[in-house]
Amino acid sequence: MTSIETKIVDIIHDNGTKYEKLSDILSLLVKTAKIDKKKYMIIGSYAIRKYREISDLDMNMETHEWNKLTKLADKGLGKVEHYNNQMRYFLDMTNEYKKVDPEAKDFSIEIFQKEMGEGYPNNDFSMEALIKSKGLSKDSNKHPFFSTKTLLAWKKTMNREKDKKDIELLETLVKRNRRTTRRRLKE
Repeated sequence: MTSIETKIVDIIHDNGTKYEKLSDILSLLVKTAKIDKKKYMIIGSYAIRKYREISDLDMNMETHEWNKLTKLADKGLGKVEHYNNQMRYFLDMTNEYKKVDPEAKDFSIEIFQKEMGEGYPNNDFSMEALIKSKGLSKDSNKHPFFSTKTLLAWKKTMNREKDKKDIELLETLVKRNRRTTRRRLKE
């Protein structure tokens, strides 16, 4: 086992929430591969991680930075593959995580190769557009992720059945944030 694999196992078995462990493992990958933190973002439901469990991190990363991940895969840490007409780096740690939580169905990080102006399902959700519109937030490890407002727009655009409950939650959170902001402005 390599030193990075040992550190990942240690993180998995440490105290903390599932999302904190995923964020810490992402920090380890970013540091090891020397990835520019301005060239990736966590997509998907990370913004609501404190309201419902997330089991994985889905990400977009700029091509030059993403290419650095291939060196990790070459050393046996994760794999690079074609997936849904995209290139992705996939690090599946589910089997190790099941030693902590035997009921776990997923514990993984998947990182898609994108250009800065390329987003999914459209370019309104590209890193470039979201940086410009201030549509990203940062977690305690300084990883950029969709803000609640961006995630709401993204889930409405995706229009998937599985997102309906998340959309209700996000609409409540966005309204609450607006009220809090208006209250602060009045003070």
